[in-house]
Amino acid sequence: MTHDNLYKQVARQLADYLLTKGKRLSVERQKVLQYFCGDRHQWTAVQLVERAVEDNISRATVYNVLRLLEQAQVVRFVRQSENSKTVVYELNVAQHNSLQMVCTRCQRIVELKDAAIADLVSQKKYANFRMSSFVLTVYGECKVCRKKKS
Repeated sequence: MTHDNLYKQVARQLADYLLTKGKRLSVERQKVLQYFCGDRHQWTAVQLVERAVEDNISRATVYNVLRLLEQAQVVRFVRQSENSKTVVYELNVAQHNSLQMVCTRCQRIVELKDAAIADLVSQKKYANFRMSSFVLTVYGECKVCRKKKS
């Protein structure tokens, strides 16, 4: 799915939700939604705030939009591990497959682009279960943290 098609799909879902609440799809809401529909589908709140500042969107607005996106079921939050305090927000879209690496030291998340792994997981068949999408997370240490450790 292209970035434009993905954005159109989730923007329609959000607009429909907002309509039921008597709200509109503001420029700020559109921008934050576009961040999720770009090359990176997962963000921490801090990462979103850092990105939004570049577009003159306040921290409070980002948190309000995140809450709204979650209520509209456009994004969901995922704890990176049982013991982790870091929460990542990701698109909650059927047919959205995600491959990611998470640094266990700095909690940085990198979206992987590996068609071979995506194809392998997508083609897997399970008894009594039909998969619609998947999230595959690989934990370890990023290059920056490994250098700091040395």
